[in-house]
Amino acid sequence: MQNSTGWAALCYAGLMSLCWLALGSVEVAVAADDLGVRVPEGFEVVEFAGDDLAHDIYSMTIDSQGRVVVAGAGYIKILIDRDGDGKADEAKLFSDSPKNGAQGMFFHGRSLLCVGDAGLLRYRDANGDDKADGPPDVFLKTKTGGEHDVHSIQHGPDGWWYVIAGNGAGISSKYATLASSPIKQPRAGVIFRLKPDLSGGEILSHGLRNAYDFAFNSQGDLFTYDSDEEREVALPWYRPTRVFHSLTGADHGWVSKSWMRPDGYFDMPPTVASFGRGSPTGVVCYRHTQFPEKYRNSLFVLDWSYGRVHTLPLKPAGDTWQTEPELFMSGTGQNGFAPTDAEVGPDGSLYVSIGGRGTRGGVYRIRHTLGARPVSAKPAPMLDRIEDKFVAVLESPQPLSSWSRATWVPLAKDLGAAPLHQAALD
Repeated sequence: MQNSTGWAALCYAGLMSLCWLALGSVEVAVAADDLGVRVPEGFEVVEFAGDDLAHDIYSMTIDSQGRVVVAGAGYIKILIDRDGDGKADEAKLFSDSPKNGAQGMFFHGRSLLCVGDAGLLRYRDANGDDKADGPPDVFLKTKTGGEHDVHSIQHGPDGWWYVIAGNGAGISSKYATLASSPIKQPRAGVIFRLKPDLSGGEILSHGLRNAYDFAFNSQGDLFTYDSDEEREVALPWYRPTRVFHSLTGADHGWVSKSWMRPDGYFDMPPTVASFGRGSPTGVVCYRHTQFPEKYRNSLFVLDWSYGRVHTLPLKPAGDTWQTEPELFMSGTGQNGFAPTDAEVGPDGSLYVSIGGRGTRGGVYRIRHTLGARPVSAKPAPMLDRIEDKFVAVLESPQPLSSWSRATWVPLAKDLGAAPLHQAALD
């Protein structure tokens, strides 16, 4: 009896020691995570900008000069890091519109194409003073401002302008102005594109509920993250939030409330991943070199409701892709972490904005501590040799971004078509 009592006391003491150690480790983690977020080992996160610079951020982009630009209700701001310490010192007002907030932005040189107010807009900055020259041009009227309306706009690998819209945007057959449009009678949310000169358009796929964003990988395949019908989470026909490899002509399965097609339908696009309940927002494909190899050409997808960012390393699986999702970033403590958008900067850092529904705004910058390079605002060095220009074009990081295009597009024009055609045939 005495032996068993001594053994019990020893076990109790050991258990208490383990508990104190565990509590101590949690305290250290929380102390290190005073920003209210957690990222994997080997990465560091800093608050690039706080709510004082930009409140309630709806969307984010990085302009052709490599600067972070954010938008919310009644503002588009350029976040400027004047001392090069990796944190914004100033928020310069580019425009005090769209009044209902831009939910998608992309810089084409000095001009900004975005979604808001009357539809798809273009703000010009011909004099380069970082301020819109005046009211925007409206090049396509659409329904905007609502949470299920038109969202992200991007410049695709084919030079066309791609736009995604939710099931409340009212995109109808009248938007399929080109005879080549794969979808003539769209239903619910869609992905559509406009010609490089913003004239005619095609509806590429439909049947989305409310996907906010999309991204192209290095093969030119398009991925989007669609929402669920959250009110039906406990019902047999509930369909979770899903990341789709969206194909031309695809029907993503949302017909109406209580009617969402399962993955097995023949015209459904491949489901790369599913996450149950959530509110999908930003999607970006990491095509830089700062992060370790396993993250390159991976998708990063954002969930607003549960405050999390997942990474999806893509592996070929026949004519589509497969993945094993990993939690990359999540909220801790009581600060609140509601991610709305994500972009990759010139140095390879991942930027994540927060906001939505009047919540705290801000931008986090995540970098890998071993692969990080100092942020530089200096232009790329002049390349004289054809071979150097050729390599610079083919190996440009984040080649579809505004800041990357500003570097490789002039080099490609200087090279001419012949060497690029040869590379494609090699």
